[in-house]
Amino acid sequence: MKKFLKELKYLNRDMPNSTKLILGVILIYFLLTFGKTLLFDPSIFINIALLLISLLIHELAHGFVAYLCGDNTAKIYGRLSLNPLKHLDPLGTLFPILSILAGSSFVFGWAKPVPINYYRLKYGRVGEFLVAIAGVSANILLAFMGIFMIKYMYEFLLSWHLVGAVVYMVKLNILLAVFNLIPIPPLDGSRVVASIGSESLRESVFHMDRYGIFIIMILSWTGILYNFIIPTYQFIVEFLYRVI
Repeated sequence: MKKFLKELKYLNRDMPNSTKLILGVILIYFLLTFGKTLLFDPSIFINIALLLISLLIHELAHGFVAYLCGDNTAKIYGRLSLNPLKHLDPLGTLFPILSILAGSSFVFGWAKPVPINYYRLKYGRVGEFLVAIAGVSANILLAFMGIFMIKYMYEFLLSWHLVGAVVYMVKLNILLAVFNLIPIPPLDGSRVVASIGSESLRESVFHMDRYGIFIIMILSWTGILYNFIIPTYQFIVEFLYRVI
């Protein structure tokens, strides 16, 4: 635990004091509000673990595909690691965890973007597209695997009391995929648009990175984000069940 805390502190050493204050307030609220819930409902730990694993695999997919396309920047920065501390964004992880604890069915989060040198990528815009879509593809693959297990390994899952966890994994990964496909920087959808659009559009997308989180928060508060994600999520669930 001591080593874990030291590494966490080191990896977030450049975090602004204002962000640390916000995280501190959230943590205190978390302990006061959900402490008892955690003690009496251990399944929440499983849901949180599935969230962290899903975010980790999402970012690893970006880094691995970039590496296959000729860019080893992610490897140099240690982002091809299974260590979640190297990938998880504090706010992007705490936000969905609080949503899980609050019992919300609408959960999304984000990790630290994988560093990519687009000039090193092979195949030009095709390489950019493959890297951009890799994270979402990984989430869809996890959801696909979960649905396959539910349809063909149900008795096994039931005997190990894992049906609920696998169902949650499916829902979570589809939500993460749909959320990341939104074309708002720095989400994956914006990188897909940049890879297939004009050079001026590509520059505009990357320029908007600093404002993206505020746009996402506004869309979330106004309910626009929810109204987009849920119908898309339901469509993908129905499609995967029909395909498998």
